[in-house]
Amino acid sequence: MADQRKKGTPRKGTHRLSAPSPARGGRSMSMPRGGASLGRGPAGPSGKPRLSAKKPSAPARKPSLAVKRTPAPKAAARPMARPAGAHPSAAHPRQGAKPRKPIASQHPNRRSAARKPASGSPKLELKNPFVGIGAKKPSSKPAAGGAQGSAPGFLNRGGAPIGSGAAAREQHQKEGRIKLVGGVAVLICVLGLAALVAFFALRDSALFSADNVIIEPSTHVSDADISNLLTVPDGTTLLNVDLANLESQIKRDPWVESLELTREFPHTLRLTIKEQELEAFVVMSSGSLGWYLGSGGSWIEPAKIAVADGQSINDAALQKARSEGVLLITGVPATVDPQAGCAATDDVLAAVDDFRNGFSSDFSSMIVSYDASSADAISCILENGVQISLGSATNISAKEQVAQALLDKYPGQITYINVRNPSSASVRRVGSEDVTQGSGADGQAAGAGGQSSASSADSYSSEG
Repeated sequence: MADQRKKGTPRKGTHRLSAPSPARGGRSMSMPRGGASLGRGPAGPSGKPRLSAKKPSAPARKPSLAVKRTPAPKAAARPMARPAGAHPSAAHPRQGAKPRKPIASQHPNRRSAARKPASGSPKLELKNPFVGIGAKKPSSKPAAGGAQGSAPGFLNRGGAPIGSGAAAREQHQKEGRIKLVGGVAVLICVLGLAALVAFFALRDSALFSADNVIIEPSTHVSDADISNLLTVPDGTTLLNVDLANLESQIKRDPWVESLELTREFPHTLRLTIKEQELEAFVVMSSGSLGWYLGSGGSWIEPAKIAVADGQSINDAALQKARSEGVLLITGVPATVDPQAGCAATDDVLAAVDDFRNGFSSDFSSMIVSYDASSADAISCILENGVQISLGSATNISAKEQVAQALLDKYPGQITYINVRNPSSASVRRVGSEDVTQGSGADGQAAGAGGQSSASSADSYSSEG
C-alpha cells in the first residue's frame, strides 16, 4: 500500500485531476471530496512537495479593492515673520530658559504677515445670512466705554450689531406711519373731491331754494327801508346766494356797515344788519345843522340842532353829542360837503383823527370837543372848560406832556393853554379867587353872576 501511494495511487475518497505532463512543466493535483482544500504536504522522496488535503474551513471572504492613497506633497514651510518688538531668541528658546511674554505691537490693528494666507490658497469667507436685514454696517471704531461695555464675540458674529432687530422694528413702524398718513391724505382728497362735485351738482337745484328770506331790522333801519332797498333774485338757493350783491343793495342805507348771512336748511335765509357805530357829531361853521360821522369814516346822516333860549349852538350841539355818547367837532369850514354814505376825506377831520390816535387814553377821556377850523389850528376843550390850542398834528406826545404838567401845576386856575410850540408854551390863569374854570364847548370862564372875567397870561418852558 505504501508503494502504491508512492506511485501516485490516489487515496480513497479523492479524485485525480488530469494535469499537464511533467515534461511540460505541469503538476498533478488531487481534490478532496466535499470541497476540501488542498495544501502542500511534506516533501516526497523526489524532493517535490506533496499536495495533501486539509480540513474544510470557513468560506474565504471576497477580496476588497484597496486603493493606495498617495499623500499630497507638503508645501515647503515658510519662515514665520517675527512680530515687531519680539526678541530674536523667542523663536529658538534656550534649554531651561523661561519663555518670555510677547511684546505688544505698536499697531494692534495690523495683523502680522504670518497670519495672511498664501497667495495661491483660496480665501474662505463665512457670510451671515442675517446681515443686511435692518442692520447697520458695523463700525470699526471701538464702542464707548471700552471693552467692558462690548458684547461677547459669539453673540456678534457676522458683523451684525446687537439690537439690530429693534432698529428694524423702528424702521418698519416708521414706514407704517408714513403709509398711514399717506392713506389718510388720499382719503381726505377723495372725500373733498366728492363734496365739491356734490356742491356743484346741488348749488342750483330747487332742493335748497331760498323760499324764506328773513331780514331782522336794526335801530336805524326799519322794515320799510329793507323792502325798498333789498331784492332777492329769482332762482336763489342756499348754496348759490350772492352775499356781496345783497350787501351792496342794503348798504345804500348809510347806517349799514355790513350784512351777515345765516343759512337755515333747507329753504330759509336769515340776514342780520350790522350798523355803524357813531364816532362824532360834526357841526359846520355856518348854519344850525350837524352830521353824524360813523366809525367807518363815512358820513351817515344829518341832524338838526335845537337851540334853547340863552344857549349857544355849540353848547346845544355838545348836549346832543353827549346824549349820543360821541365826540363833538365844531368850527368845520364850509368847504366840507358831507354826503350820506360817502367817506369823510377832508384834511381838517384827518388832523383831528391824528390827535385822537396820538393822545393817551387818559388824556383823550378828558376831551369833550375839538375845534377844526383849519388843519394847522386845531384846538380842544376839556371837561373842566380849559381850552388847549394844539396847532398842527405834530409832536403830539410832547404837547400832551406840557399840557398835563400845566394842569397839575395850576389846578383849578387855568382857562387857556397854548402848546403849539411845546418848548415855549403859555398859560392863562384866572385873576380873582371868585372866578372858577369855565365849562361848555366854548371854554369860557364864568365868574360871579355868570360873567366872564379877566385873566393873566404866563409863559411856561418845558425845560423848567
